[in-house]
Amino acid sequence: MSKEFIDIKPIIVSGDSSFFIFVVTLITAIYFGYILFKKFYAIGKKSCKHNCEEYYFEMFSSIDWSKPKEAAYLATKYGEVLATDRRKRELFYQLKRHLERYKYKKDVAKVDSQTLNYYNLYKQVCDESL
Repeated sequence: MSKEFIDIKPIIVSGDSSFFIFVVTLITAIYFGYILFKKFYAIGKKSCKHNCEEYYFEMFSSIDWSKPKEAAYLATKYGEVLATDRRKRELFYQLKRHLERYKYKKDVAKVDSQTLNYYNLYKQVCDESL
């Protein structure tokens, strides 16, 4: 009765966790990248706030009313950015209602004095807040 010795053991399949580690590392990297992006993006917005308002006010103030259709679009674009508090939003809404008649049409008339008065009033209020 001789016993046979078996030297070679069968292959044991062990769990491979490298894919799991890769996924966890990737998710963590994306999360921290998002946090850093938001932090630096917010810092950029804070430092740009006053300068951007001045830029948009300058663009809003230099609108050429000889071309009423283009002027109405520009006044709406820049005026909306400048409407940061309740008073300016109300004045901008009134100005926007008057500018609607110069937009969305092929041929438009010259800008009337009432629209220009609303524009100048809104411009004055925006200038005071800077």
